[in-house]
Amino acid sequence: MQDVAVAPAARRDVLPGVLLIGASVLVGIATAIFGAMAMFPIFGVLFFTLVVTRPEYGIALFLSTFLMRNPAIFEAGGLLTVNNVLGGMFLILLVYKVYNEQDWWFVRIPELQLLAFIIFIYSVSGWLNAPDPHVQAAVGVVENVSGTLRTLVTRSAFTLFFINFIRAPGHVRMIYLLALAFMVVSALTGIRSVLLGGGMYGYRATTLGAAIASAYNPNRLAMFAILAIAGLWFLMQSLRIPALRLLIIPTLVVLALAVFMTASRSGLLGLGVCVLAIVIDQGLNLRQLLTFALAGVMLLSLVLRLVPEKSLERMTNLPFTQSAEAGVGSGSLERRGYTWEIGFKMFEDSPILGVGAGGWELTRFTKDPTHSTGAAHNSYLLASVEGGIFGLLAFVVLLWRTWRNLRVAEQYLVDPEFPLADLMWIVKGAKVSLLVLVFFSAFADLWQLVILFWLVGLGVVLRRLVEKAALEETLAY
Repeated sequence: MQDVAVAPAARRDVLPGVLLIGASVLVGIATAIFGAMAMFPIFGVLFFTLVVTRPEYGIALFLSTFLMRNPAIFEAGGLLTVNNVLGGMFLILLVYKVYNEQDWWFVRIPELQLLAFIIFIYSVSGWLNAPDPHVQAAVGVVENVSGTLRTLVTRSAFTLFFINFIRAPGHVRMIYLLALAFMVVSALTGIRSVLLGGGMYGYRATTLGAAIASAYNPNRLAMFAILAIAGLWFLMQSLRIPALRLLIIPTLVVLALAVFMTASRSGLLGLGVCVLAIVIDQGLNLRQLLTFALAGVMLLSLVLRLVPEKSLERMTNLPFTQSAEAGVGSGSLERRGYTWEIGFKMFEDSPILGVGAGGWELTRFTKDPTHSTGAAHNSYLLASVEGGIFGLLAFVVLLWRTWRNLRVAEQYLVDPEFPLADLMWIVKGAKVSLLVLVFFSAFADLWQLVILFWLVGLGVVLRRLVEKAALEETLAY
């Protein structure tokens, strides 16, 4: 009887190895016969199988493709990109999920309704108030800094798939840690660019030309580094082994160093916002004071040794100071002020609906006496010009709803006995990240980046998870 009982278990242990060997043989034979191109359909089947069986990994890949710079070979197929293929696969999975469960719960989610409303407003405004196409023909190809309606649709679809297929606490931890990993890598890449004598203008940290596409701009790179600081700080507080906490402190210092390497004034102020938000959230005790002191000493020594003097001079030339009028970066402040002045005039021309997604550049070209097509450098102003007052209000309400979702989740998780209490560090990290994003939105065009939609999805998923756990706990009693 013992032999009979052991045999099935032994077969189960051997089965993965047999499948792996079989797959390896198949790949080897196909490659030998058809060449390297045979890898594409084989890996396509494996990729499809993975997404269907473990859709949370597909969402992780989706997020990665938005953050990283895709190899040129993956973008050579026109509309047949990795993102579009993933979107088609998830649409099929979602249709099957709805058919199987007969539950359209996500249609009632205010966040998705707001995104649908924003897409509607931008579509109508583009149809009614878009710049004259003859102007575009005269201007030629214009780099679309503000994004397009297609970008907004793909990000909104990502949010739809995110809240449907990130369903468990383990999924949340995985997707949050993945984003943190990308942010840390972007910071390291930016530091490397300066240490090798490169970067923007030869001294400002940037990931331009590297694997991390979303942080190509120094100001965005600073923001990503600060978002990573927020997440890792609360992760460190949740760890029970002191040695592990000490391992995170050097990473926090390196991330703060990346902010200084960017020579970004908004980055320096954003770092202050992050630290202030952490202090308000947690207060200050002796352990945290010692941690701040240790990190501060390490950071100061690295800044004095590694950060170019020109970077320090630029980032300390803050607005409304005497040095800001003639120091390094003063021209940037003047250009931003001029851009905002032009932007308000553009908004006054179409205050209700705006000029449509991606209409900033051409509209500015026609309104600006210098015929510039430069970016708005302000997400609130950009939303006002392209989506009118309705578009701006919809984005603001979306940010408020995300904050509210995180606060509701926090109220449940504050009890250490709550079943999902170990997710508290993610909720706190996401809260501070949202505050930092709101701050940076006043100095950069950020609402087309996937980070906003990632935070929106996290807020919805975390709230649903804790409310479900609370209901189950109540029914158990």
